[in-house]
Amino acid sequence: MLTGILIGVLALIAFLYVALPLLAPSQADPLPDDRDPILVDLSEEREALFRAITELDAREDLAAERRQSLRERYEAKAAKVLARIDAREQELAARRRRAPAEGEGAGRRRVPYGAVAVLAALVAIGAVVPAYVLPRVGQDATITTTDLDVARQLQAQQRAVEQDPSVTNLLALGDTYLGLQQLDDAEATYLRAVNTDEPAPAGLYQRLAVINLQRDLSEAQRWLRLARDADPNDPDTLYLLGEVSWAVNDLATAHDAYTDFLAAADTAEPMIAQRVALLDEVVPLTEAIAAEASQADLMALGDLFWQAGEPQRAVESYFRVLTEFDAMEPVALARTGELLYLAGRADDAVLTLERAAVAAGSLGALEPSGLRTLADAYLQLGAWEQAEGAYRAYIGQVGEADAGNAPELLAAAAARASGEAAPEAADAIDQLVGQQVFVANCAQCHGLRGEGGVGPQLAGSSRAANRANVDDAVRFGRGVMPAFQAQLSPEQLDAVVGYVTGALAAQQ
Repeated sequence: MLTGILIGVLALIAFLYVALPLLAPSQADPLPDDRDPILVDLSEEREALFRAITELDAREDLAAERRQSLRERYEAKAAKVLARIDAREQELAARRRRAPAEGEGAGRRRVPYGAVAVLAALVAIGAVVPAYVLPRVGQDATITTTDLDVARQLQAQQRAVEQDPSVTNLLALGDTYLGLQQLDDAEATYLRAVNTDEPAPAGLYQRLAVINLQRDLSEAQRWLRLARDADPNDPDTLYLLGEVSWAVNDLATAHDAYTDFLAAADTAEPMIAQRVALLDEVVPLTEAIAAEASQADLMALGDLFWQAGEPQRAVESYFRVLTEFDAMEPVALARTGELLYLAGRADDAVLTLERAAVAAGSLGALEPSGLRTLADAYLQLGAWEQAEGAYRAYIGQVGEADAGNAPELLAAAAARASGEAAPEAADAIDQLVGQQVFVANCAQCHGLRGEGGVGPQLAGSSRAANRANVDDAVRFGRGVMPAFQAQLSPEQLDAVVGYVTGALAAQQ
């Protein structure tokens, strides 16, 4: 309200400041000289000539004849100037006579209604704007019209905290800050509540954990542990603690939190149940490895993670096997090579998988997934003959019925190896490259097979079939999706767009 009054007063002052010279000209400063400039110049020239003629009488340094000559010249020029002045004055007088006769109405200044109307409109705008623009409420925030109620609520809560800094009031104020995305203010307010003499509720620790999820997972885990201590049976706390502990590789805490969550949950949670079953086997192994690492335990731990779809964790165990026990362990080498390929490092993947084949005794001794990865990596690198041999070995190992698109890629590799330029071969190779780029850069959000996740589903999506739409999103980003134009080569961009719009969008 006070803001509206101040803005209204300022608008009125501005209106009067501009309108006063228009409505009361006598109160205004005099206008600049509006005399005729030609007449002014002639008058100044006349005065200069008169001064020159007068000064000649005092010029004793000049001969009498010279003074007389100058006087005649100046007088002749002055006569011409006087004639021009008379002519100019007559011209101006004629103009004034041609103008409308000056009567009582003509001499009166007309009120500038247009200017006054514009100024009045500005005053009206100044009176209306305060209802839509609010003052700054936080140190770094400006509340707009859509947050009018929130702004009033925030101001009321700030006053309430000043009068009574209780946990209840601080929690309410922190929640409002959190809703406005003022995370620093929210965190500071929650910390004030934690440091009071009152017992802190579990929800307070939960909120501090949520704020730290994007900043420091270890700090978030610390707050979630405090939340669990405050309320050991809260499902939300237990689930978040399990997820954060899993992310920071604190598997024992994750196992305990997930187990308690399943006991407290009202409905079945099959995904969490699967993770608990995995941790039932993993946790004892990690404890045994921490006490005394062995190749068998590390391989067993890697195998558990690999079979559970956690290749990164699996390769961490396999890498320890390769560096601490057996540098030529074939399974560890092959699966490390597969992860390198998924990460977009086809060169390193080939070297590692070739070592795995040597360690295993032959290509056919590799696992099917490792053999297929080696064939794909050869094809992507343009090693056509090696790719042809690897695809033949893979198809012979799993059978043509279960080989997916390997027969098409085999034909493409054979065509390139023989020097043919079949269009279908190029299409198959481009699709493979697109798939590899997709897995390395897009699968984390959209899923390995485009089934969706954090990002939208692409498999079978009509929107994913729109090439222009997909190309624009991949190159320039959209929403939370980053842009890839600076990260990928033009060939990779075209390949991944073709893979999404072709292979993924066409799925049923």
